[in-house]
Amino acid sequence: MERIQVAVNHQIRITIVGLCLLATIFVAVYFNYFKGIDVVYTHLFYVVIVMVGLWYKRYVIQLAIFLGLFHIVMDYLSNGAFLMPPLLRASILLFVASGIYLLINQLECSHKNLDQVMKSVGDGIIVVDLDQRVTMLNRVAEELTGWSSDEARGESFAQVFKLSHENPEYQVPNPVDAVLKTDLPTVSTKHAVITDRQGNRFNIEDSATPVKDAEGITTGVVLIFRDITAQRAQNEQIEYLSYHDHLTGLYNRRYFEKELKRIDGRRHFPLSIIMGDINNLKMINDSFGHLAGDEVIYAAGKTLKKFCRPNDVIARWGGDEFVLMLPNTDEATTEKIVTRMNQSVALAPVDQGMLSIAFGWDTKRNLSEDIQAVFKNAENYMYKHKLQMKPQVREDTIRIIMASLYEKCEIEKSHSENVRRYAQQIGQAMDLTEPEMETLHWAALLHDIGKVTLAARVLKEKTALTNDQWVAIKRHPEIGYHIVNTSADMAEIALAIQGHHEWWDGSGYPKHLAGRKIPLSARIIAIAEAYDAMLTDRPYQPALTKAAAIAAILQGSGSQFDPAIAALFVSLVGN
Repeated sequence: MERIQVAVNHQIRITIVGLCLLATIFVAVYFNYFKGIDVVYTHLFYVVIVMVGLWYKRYVIQLAIFLGLFHIVMDYLSNGAFLMPPLLRASILLFVASGIYLLINQLECSHKNLDQVMKSVGDGIIVVDLDQRVTMLNRVAEELTGWSSDEARGESFAQVFKLSHENPEYQVPNPVDAVLKTDLPTVSTKHAVITDRQGNRFNIEDSATPVKDAEGITTGVVLIFRDITAQRAQNEQIEYLSYHDHLTGLYNRRYFEKELKRIDGRRHFPLSIIMGDINNLKMINDSFGHLAGDEVIYAAGKTLKKFCRPNDVIARWGGDEFVLMLPNTDEATTEKIVTRMNQSVALAPVDQGMLSIAFGWDTKRNLSEDIQAVFKNAENYMYKHKLQMKPQVREDTIRIIMASLYEKCEIEKSHSENVRRYAQQIGQAMDLTEPEMETLHWAALLHDIGKVTLAARVLKEKTALTNDQWVAIKRHPEIGYHIVNTSADMAEIALAIQGHHEWWDGSGYPKHLAGRKIPLSARIIAIAEAYDAMLTDRPYQPALTKAAAIAAILQGSGSQFDPAIAALFVSLVGN
């Protein structure tokens, strides 16, 4: 349709220019030449030159030359000589045509530059007339609306720019209509959305301004808009992360403290606080890695969130701590919720380690109570429960860790039991005290717990270990130390585990301790561990005979092993 209209306009212009040119030539030939009437017809040439200059700029100079020559020839035919006035008028025609050409060319360049700026600007631009019909779209507007400038020209603004509110229940006013009514610039709401021809929706910011002519009369409206969909998504993500924990998806401490101030009011009483702390998370991190620890934290958050009602608030308070705020919840109801939480936590599945949480809670009943004091009471109660649960949780966690080690390498289970048995024989023969025997028992049983971090293929390697594998193996005493050293009552056991590969002469690892600087339990375990290893078939080494193993113990006496304990052990097993 646009091409047809252009063709029609072209035909009309050609017709007008042709008629004017013929009329001018007719006047010049008929009156001046045939009738001999002196008519100043050259004035009519300017009309044709102006029309051609405006519509067909590239032909205007050629036309001026033609008309100037025509005038000179006609004057020559009339007067029989070349006179100066016709030459002067022809020159003026050429001068005027050149001026028109340069002026139109400059206007076109300015228009092209403006058009290029409009098209290259990063915002969408739509220009409409007083009837709200589109007159121009730039490139960005074409991309966002799905309309080309040619297609949109003459169409209704509302048809091209389908504006709506992001919430279907609300409406957004037409910015063009608002400008035409008030003759003032307008800015859209923060929730404006446009829908393109393909049905895609974009969040936008827009502003509309009246277009005025030189006399200040409004001739249309220019709408400038930009796609802020990505910006909105980014802002929402930033806002989400500012109030949420990235691992669990729960609210974070910042949000909880903000909500605590808001909810701490009479209409929310009784207001209960529940604190929860994951037990033995450090032991899980040291044994299975921080990814396993993260899984336990995630499982804790997921489990606790199931008990939150619509008005409750749950947040990850710190590394292994969670807090719940329960408006309009008394002590009895809170205690029932905690009981159900404990039951659910006990059944929560985790791939490695175990989930155990110590809870504490308290309730604010009226305005006279300080919410921070209530919070502190809940925290203290939680730590009290944590201490009560610690021995059993630690034992359960160690059992899980050792089970994981035994699953990787079956021989480790019998090895641990044998080392414990030999070590206890030595301890009894040395008349160790009951606490010393208890330490020896657990240290011998757990001496290789640090191997849980090794890959099964390393533990079952049938050929000589590579340098990297050997370095990893040699780290297991220190790793075992960090796993077990969770409290003061486990310190001696942890030190015995750390030192069971130290040598009497100081050439062992990891600390290169020597002589009596090596813990007694570690010196005992070193002999028991070496003796059992020599009597056991290994992928890389067949078992020795009992006599050969005893000979190796005696050979290492004074260098690898404590000589007194080595002699005692040989006397015990040599019979």
